[in-house]
Amino acid sequence: MKTLYIHSDYLEYTVKKSTPVAEQITEEQKQGRWEEVLIDFISVEKQDEENPEAVARKATDDLLDVAKKVKAERIVLYPYAHLSSSLSSPDVGKKMLRTMEAMLQGAGLEVHRAPFGWYKAFKMSCKGHPLSELSREIRIAGKKAEVEDIDPAALLRQISKTRLSKGDLKDNDHRILGQKLDLFSFYDVAPGMVFWHPKGMAIRNALIEMSREEHRRAGYREIRTPQVMSDILWKVSGHWGHYKDNIFLTNYDDRQFAVKPMNCPGGILVFKSRDRSYRELPLRVLEYGDVHRVELSGVLSGLFRVIQFTQDDAHIYCTEESLESEIVGVMALVDRFYKLFGFQYRMELSTRPDNAMGDPALWERAEEALRKALDERKVKYEVNAGDGAFYGPKIDFKIKDSLGREWQTATIQLDFQMPERFQLEYAGDDGKMHRPIMLHRTVYGSLERFMGILLEHLNGNLPLWLAPVQLRVISFKDDNAKTAQAVHDRLFDLGYRVELDLSYGTVEGKIRDAELQKIPYIIVIGDKEEQNDTLAIRRHGTKAPRYGVKFDDFAIQLAEEIEHRR
Repeated sequence: MKTLYIHSDYLEYTVKKSTPVAEQITEEQKQGRWEEVLIDFISVEKQDEENPEAVARKATDDLLDVAKKVKAERIVLYPYAHLSSSLSSPDVGKKMLRTMEAMLQGAGLEVHRAPFGWYKAFKMSCKGHPLSELSREIRIAGKKAEVEDIDPAALLRQISKTRLSKGDLKDNDHRILGQKLDLFSFYDVAPGMVFWHPKGMAIRNALIEMSREEHRRAGYREIRTPQVMSDILWKVSGHWGHYKDNIFLTNYDDRQFAVKPMNCPGGILVFKSRDRSYRELPLRVLEYGDVHRVELSGVLSGLFRVIQFTQDDAHIYCTEESLESEIVGVMALVDRFYKLFGFQYRMELSTRPDNAMGDPALWERAEEALRKALDERKVKYEVNAGDGAFYGPKIDFKIKDSLGREWQTATIQLDFQMPERFQLEYAGDDGKMHRPIMLHRTVYGSLERFMGILLEHLNGNLPLWLAPVQLRVISFKDDNAKTAQAVHDRLFDLGYRVELDLSYGTVEGKIRDAELQKIPYIIVIGDKEEQNDTLAIRRHGTKAPRYGVKFDDFAIQLAEEIEHRR
């Protein structure tokens, strides 16, 4: 049983509509109002059916204790199904409410009970003292009913921020940069899952916005699929047999569900949602999907190894005739992205693993198609035997950062298996039904990992378009605050991520703080700038500022830098 106590100045209700399990009520019971009342909102649960009498007694004793503490003499038992997703049968629920009503009356209290199984409009006015809102869970252990008394203050003390041991970390470690630049944090209540701060979200959103723009130009359309889906889907896809140990499972309404570890099965259902024609192919579908994968706590490492992450996951449905050009198109897209960030990369062809799913002949066709695309483009690559996905071979992209380290990010996976398992079809120009070929591909891979690599690669010195704070406006002295504010507001209205520093302290100190935050542009407003209607501009990492810059000229410069992503 779950209960919610509200000590209220009054409670007023009116029944609106009956449900199939509604109890019979009189005209008088269709509405009610009571003053100075302790309301007990109650959800009777399925587990209460094991020992309803004991649960009712324990719940009544707890209610009496609360009534005594708040000095309430009038009680309303209010059946409220919304506190639980696992409700008892209506008959048990009604019986337990009547039992509690009788027990409370026996204790000498005035007791009222709102009608069971009716939609009701209600009003109340919570008194607002420390005991005016309390929640309880009445639990059963065997034949013994127990009340779990929750102390939020005590539980809050158990929540701790994940400690960062800086002793073994370099200054450009993304975890140190994330802390210094206020980008993200981790807490033990969600191991391996990122708490994004506003500045971290600014970087994340800029990466996604750039990606959306490039994918739109490349002919992709974006979708979004559910986070939690039935285990049936994962059994059809083959993930159940090959990946079950890495899936978070839950139960709902006597059915088993999985928190998605991959985006592809959901995307496939979008393809299957209607009849498809050869005229639609190649169909390029993109999803920035959040996935969760079970990982051992000992291997979690900042943004590099997490449990929850976002993939720029796309699936291409095509014919065998267009397969090679689609693979080449993905290679070109990856190349465009990585050149923008200054990454060098190499490629690997990963072939059939020992736990491969499906016909070996299909695997040979798939591997040959990838090899042909690489060879005809005269790409240098290595063969990574046995490291393909369980459903198909793949091309992996290994990028090299400024420290010479290699990271696997983008991938192109060729899949003949899932179209077979999901019986995907399209109508060909011959009037017959055909099976499409499916390409799975990412460019960033894990957005979290890519951000971590990028932060370390650039040592946090992000380009203007990507910087969480693009400009900071500083007043030379108090008299310059009004003009500094006006410059800030003009930049803000142009859409830039800009901050204003009107704090006390020296200009040197303010500039040093902006430099430590790695803000691309620092604008200083002093008397000379006010008199000449100009700006003094300092680029991050340079010592000499530019004086006498007109606002409009600077705005044009900023727009060009953003447009060309410099």
